[in-house]
Formats: sequence, C-alpha cells, structure tokens
Amino acid sequence: MKNRSFIIGMLITIIAMVSCKKNGLLDPKTEPLSEDKVFADSALTNNFLNNIYAATGMDVVPLRNNLVSNGGASDNNGNLDDLSTNNGSGLSGQNVFLTGGSSPSSGPFQATYAAYYQKIRATNKLLNNLPKTPLSSAKKKRLAAEARFLRAFYYQALVRLYGAVQLMGDDASDDFPTYEYKRSTYKQCVDYIAAEYDKAALDLPGSLTLDAVDYGRATSGACKALKARLFITAASPLFNGTPVTATTEQAPLVAYSNTYDVSLWQKAADACKAVIDLPEYALVIDNTLAAYPGNGFWKMFTESRKNSEYIYVYNIAKGKTLESYWFPRSLGTSPFSGTTLSNPTENIVKAFGMNNGKAITDPSSGYVDTNPYNNRDPRFYYSIIYNQAMVSDKTTTVLKPISIFTDRATGTTSADGITQYYTKTGYYSRKMCNDRLPFSTLNVDRAYPIIRLAEVYLGYAEALNELGQTELAVTWLNKIRDRAGIIPGSDGRYGIPAGITKENLRTIIRNEYRVEFYQEGHWFYDTRRWRTAEQTEKEGVNGTKVYRESNGSFTYTSFTALTTIFISPQMYFVPIPNAEVLKSKGLLVQNPGW
Repeated sequence: MKNRSFIIGMLITIIAMVSCKKNGLLDPKTEPLSEDKVFADSALTNNFLNNIYAATGMDVVPLRNNLVSNGGASDNNGNLDDLSTNNGSGLSGQNVFLTGGSSPSSGPFQATYAAYYQKIRATNKLLNNLPKTPLSSAKKKRLAAEARFLRAFYYQALVRLYGAVQLMGDDASDDFPTYEYKRSTYKQCVDYIAAEYDKAALDLPGSLTLDAVDYGRATSGACKALKARLFITAASPLFNGTPVTATTEQAPLVAYSNTYDVSLWQKAADACKAVIDLPEYALVIDNTLAAYPGNGFWKMFTESRKNSEYIYVYNIAKGKTLESYWFPRSLGTSPFSGTTLSNPTENIVKAFGMNNGKAITDPSSGYVDTNPYNNRDPRFYYSIIYNQAMVSDKTTTVLKPISIFTDRATGTTSADGITQYYTKTGYYSRKMCNDRLPFSTLNVDRAYPIIRLAEVYLGYAEALNELGQTELAVTWLNKIRDRAGIIPGSDGRYGIPAGITKENLRTIIRNEYRVEFYQEGHWFYDTRRWRTAEQTEKEGVNGTKVYRESNGSFTYTSFTALTTIFISPQMYFVPIPNAEVLKSKGLLVQNPGW
C-alpha cells in the first residue's frame, strides 16, 4: 500500500453524493486541512465519507482509469468485461492481460490493490474520528454503518481479485508499523466480511425508507445482497473443494474449504432467500409491448436511477455517458480518436439463445446461420448492435440501420465497419444505453447496477441446483427468462427440457449469468469461481466480418481479433503487486503461479 495521508486536503465544494464520481482531495499546497479540522466540521466529515464511495463502481464504469490511478500506475482498461472474451477493446490493458503479459510488477490491476486499501484505511479514519465530530448521535450511527458497509465492500472487491488479503481491523495508519504485514486466510476474510455486513445492516435503512437524496448510499438490503454474493462465491468450485494449489502455504489463501462442503451451498441459498423475502425488491417486468418483448430489461437501465430491482448502484450524471463511449461512430458519439471501447465479441453473441429459450446449438432451436440475428433472445437486441440493427438518430427519434459490412465487389468498408478505431469485432454495445431517444439531449438520472435482484434469483437457482433441488431451481431461473421476454412454450418451461439433470441445468444457469449480466462486470469473476476460465478465456476475442454481396444479401465469416491464453493456476487470481510483497519483508505470500 502506498504511503499517503488521507487528510491531505478536502475539496470544500466536493461533488454531491448522488454523482459519487472522482475523489475530493486537493493537493496539500492548495488546501491544507488537518485531520482535526476535517472531523470538527459536519460538512467536511460527510464529504470525507462521500469520497470513500467514489470507487465502488470499479467493475462496471466504462473506464476504470477514471476511478483508479495511483502514483502513476493505471489500470488502463475499460469495464471488467473488457478484460474477458466478452469484449474487444482498443485499450492496451486487454492485450496485456488476455495474452498472459501481466506480472507482479505490471499489468492492468497494478493500481487496484493500493486504491482499495486506501478506501479501507479511509473508513478506519472515519470510524476512529466519528465520536469527536459535531454530528448528532443518530447521524454518527448512520455514518458508522455506511463506513462499515464500505469497508466490507472494498475487502470483498479485493478478495474477488486476489484471494485472501491482509485484514487491518480498525488500524488507520498509512503503513504497517505496528504489526506483521501478511495475509489472513480466505475463510477468515469471508467470515469477517459477512460479519461486517451483518453489523452494518442493523443500523442502515431499507430502500423503501431511503430519502431520494440518499439514493446510491448503503442500505440494509445492499448488505444482505452482497453477503449472498460472497457466500455464492465461497461455495463455488474455485473455493470449495480442491484448491488450485496444493502447497500448505498458499492453499488457505485461495480456498474456503480444502474438501468439498455441500453445506456452503445451503448457506448461500439461505443468504439469497433472505434478500428475496425482503418487501422492497422486485424484478422490473414489462412484457406488454409487442414490438419490445422483455421491455422491462431495457427500461430498468434507461428510465431512472431508481427502480425496484436495483439493490446497490453507482450513480452517474445526466447525459449520454454510455452512448458516447459505446455507440457506433457514424452517430458522432466517441470522445476518442485513437481507440475503441467495449466491442461485443462473437463469443458473447453466440451465448445469447433464441426467443424460445433454446441455445443456438440446439438443432430444434430454429437458429439459421445465414440469418444469425433473427428470433434471438430479446436481451440480445437490448445488448448488441449488429449489422443493420436499428438505433435512434443522435438528434431525433428516427431509427436508422447501422451498417457494419464490407462490400464484396469493391472491398469498401461501410461507415461503421471493422477498422482500427471503430469496432474490432464487427459489433457495438448498446447494453444499458437509451437507443430509442435522441441521446444527444438525454437528461435522465441513471445508475450502473453493482448488484440487482436478478443476480440474487440466479444465485438462488444455482445454489438450489447444486443442492439437488433442480426443479425448484428451474422455477427461479424461469422468473428471469419470463422477464426477458422469452416465449414460455406450451409446457411453460421457457425452453428448458422436462426432467433436466443437475449437470445440464448447471450449464444453462452459467450461460444465463453471461447474457443477463453482460457489460455488468460479472463474467470475469464467474468464469474464475466456476473454474471454467481455462476453457472460455482461451477461445480468443472473436468477431464476425459481414460481406454485402452483389445481390444485396449478407454473408458472415468469423475471425479472431485477439488470440488469448489462460495460464492455470496463475490467472485464476491477480498477482499481489511486487512492491507490496517487498514491503512486507517476505511475509506477504504471492498467489499461485506468480
């Protein structure tokens, strides 16, 4: 961790909590503030807490660089899907990471470790100083609970990437002068984080009683949902059973249990059900529009920052943030001249099934490879811009087709065809974007979902299936498929065969995670916790070249935009930065393979 004081100066006019953007610290030469001055002032104390929230959107924001930069180090990548085979990206972080070029001294996560610990240390400073602030007793209690939530959140973020980490307790020092700097066990970390969420939940409001101005802050429901995610992860194959390393020194750092423990799935199921039973959450469902089946999936992301499905979010300012990053350049959107961001791959396109719920590999699905974008899962149309897809004009409500092809006769590339700074895969992203309105004048408050109810439903289905309750798992999975606008079929099973085995349903559930949460930062973690990354992340970053033939028809050819590798066990965890290992004087054990 970096030697840096957190009370180096506080921006008096810090950006409001509802925006929750960049940090509020000034250079000490500009606005020196002592720790005593900050915590003697109610506004500065509140702003100090606001600043701790600032990196909670790390996995889903279009550019992680905007949230993480530490001593010149940079994550150099977009959202976390850009570090997987879900996306093609022009940012160098993807090429380095997916081709095995990372090391303990370099790579796209070099800034993350210190950045998260800085937030943890800031929460400890706040908790240690709260008793002397001029805030009311009720306000102190609320802020302490928010800080406890945030500390657990950042520890969970660390553990998802690095496995077990150092638990600091309430220590707020800028370095580790008073105790040994070494990692706790993975089990100790998970149990500590869960306990912290439980404690925070006791003093946090539910979302139903949350004031509008506080939307985006911690709630009791967020504590319960993130705890459910924590337990689902701990029960998964990477952490529950045979560790990726057999060494007695490393195994406790990367596994909750060395032998398979089915009770961990029951623990996960119970945690998910505790969230499902809360009265304030429900899926956003709208299947009333014939032209837009599964419309609830679209409007959940586009109409406001608050809805019944979002449990914890990262607020963004009004405007066209996502559209400007992700939409085709013919719409005049990109703020970049030298790169391209988050182009969906053929890998993720193939993951979307048909509107009858069947995979495109199923001979009875109706998929035709000469007309590949017809009758697909409605979520496909809300997530992917493909050749001839309709998108609103930038300044009007007119829908226009997006041309992403090469003319076979002339070799001429269309306006949005595959070129270095446009799309590297033949696709553009529209997930969470407003593609029906003139987005140049968008004026709607929106938020990136950090965790939403659909994840809890799928987690519950996954846990039930692993517990052998496969038919009950189908019921919960189909709640997601119904909302998605998939056709239920005469049997009402949304494409899932009667009598399906646990193993086959496991495959469907895992694919459901991929399509439901595309661009939400899940696939990177999911392929690791399932120990499937050594298959999926070796498939290459693939795209499709579309050719317009002389008769006006289109033909399709797959290609590999980036050849990828996955080194096991090394790439199941991110390396602890070498600077931290050296600082620990040999006590901080490195991850397997690094």
